[in-house]
Amino acid sequence: MDVDLASVEIVFAQKLACGEPATRQKALRVLHDWIREQSVKKPFDDADLMRLCKGLHYVMWMQDKMILQEELADRIGGLINIFTSEEEKVRFVHCFLKSLSNEWPHIDRWRMDKFLMEVRRMIRACFTHLASLKWKKEVRDQYWAVFQKTTISSDKSFNEALKFHFAAILLDEMDAAGGLTKKQVTACLKPYIELIGEKDISEYLFTSLYDEIFKAILQQKSDMVSAVDEGEEMEQGGIEFNYKEIGSMLFEVGKQQHLNAKRRKKIYDLVKKFEKSSRGQDPLHFEVPAPKEKLTRNDYEEAEKKAIELANSFKQEKKDARKVKSLIKKRAREAAEAARKESGDIEVPEDEISEVKKGSGKKTAIPKVKRGKPLLKAKGVGKKIILGKKKKVGKKN
Repeated sequence: MDVDLASVEIVFAQKLACGEPATRQKALRVLHDWIREQSVKKPFDDADLMRLCKGLHYVMWMQDKMILQEELADRIGGLINIFTSEEEKVRFVHCFLKSLSNEWPHIDRWRMDKFLMEVRRMIRACFTHLASLKWKKEVRDQYWAVFQKTTISSDKSFNEALKFHFAAILLDEMDAAGGLTKKQVTACLKPYIELIGEKDISEYLFTSLYDEIFKAILQQKSDMVSAVDEGEEMEQGGIEFNYKEIGSMLFEVGKQQHLNAKRRKKIYDLVKKFEKSSRGQDPLHFEVPAPKEKLTRNDYEEAEKKAIELANSFKQEKKDARKVKSLIKKRAREAAEAARKESGDIEVPEDEISEVKKGSGKKTAIPKVKRGKPLLKAKGVGKKIILGKKKKVGKKN
């Protein structure tokens, strides 16, 4: 395709990342017009779209202001509506996800959040487009075929973090787009039901799908049942699930021979909970097991008596410990006082006196402290120090 994509990338770098709103809007209008014009003349191929998506990636890379990042992410997602044919729209989404997966290892942790937000805005724009077409099966299948090659796949060449993020946002964005029937929701979840049974997926991805898709559905049902039981008003709308059909599909997946025991147990646990949901029960409700032996009134009274005795014993032990601690401190003070009285007038020998230099350069006598020799005799200063009392001594002739 004979297009000057290099000049377009220069516009991305210089204009779309500009801090001036007017400049960004003008550059985006030029980009929209250029894509629309080129799309009419000749469809974009994968190579063209990969270069386009790489340019968009570095536009987001250079944008550091949070508000402008959100605006830019919405505009990048909105590009899906500029392409004239549905095939180009699908190809653009595919190249966007593939390009971001290729660049993901080079994204530092400070920039990661804005690219995750960009993925969410792209999926939001995609689902909004599908909702406008009433989630038509022929069109929906084209997009889901792309997802099964990228975000809903066991392909290890596609980044695992993006697979997890896609699973985390899928139900929210489907709910936000709206317009889905139970049958359509089940069709959208089928690739995940099949993926969770594949042996090649990592434990990290298995746990992510288990929590972000299936456990999230069960949690929603549990909240609904609890709200009804407590007489609370439920919000209207939201995604509706065919719990029985989802449970049946999971059961078929759980029967596969290649599954290990740990994963099979988790999948069968999901099957039981989806069956409870299909009967209108709380799937996460936990029944407190009944005691094996029936307790009598005397048993309760005896248990209460033992608890009171234990509490009193603890209080007494705590009180005794405080007394012992106080006694130890008292004896330590008495021993210290006796040691001071018994020390008398013993002097420290002169050979126990050492000299150290201070910052002023003068030498001052500092005693080497030893046990049992508390008295100090200063060297060469004309004073005798006895237990803190100073006595003037005449100078030697």
